Amino acid sequence: MSHPMNGADSEDVRRQARSVVAALGLDGTPLAPGLVFSLLRAGFGVQTEALTGGVEVRACPEHYGPGSLLISWAPHEAAYTPLDPRVTQVEGIMTDALLNTVRALGFTAERLGVSYSVLVRVRSADAPS
Repeated sequence: MSHPMNGADSEDVRRQARSVVAALGLDGTPLAPGLVFSLLRAGFGVQTEALTGGVEVRACPEHYGPGSLLISWAPHEAAYTPLDPRVTQVEGIMTDALLNTVRALGFTAERLGVSYSVLVRVRSADAPS
């Protein structure tokens, strides 16, 4: 059963998204507010402090496309001390899940090589989605 957000809930999530975008220093990236809002609304936590777990959103080099962002699953810092190989397996699974999720939310995305990052691009009029 689907539960649509009422106006107040939606505005709370928008406010939270603006706060997250500001904390990440992505205010000047037009794609960031919509992406962060969509991730929060879908139930994902977005990491704003060092290694607290959730989805990491960051700017990427211009050669990937102006205004594009990189996202990845960011395990909690406890996963790295000592490094648990199961976490690496989870990162791979979560990368695929993030890719599918971001596409389902209407964004143009692709896995960035063999890394655990997903490249989210600004849609252009002539690019296939």
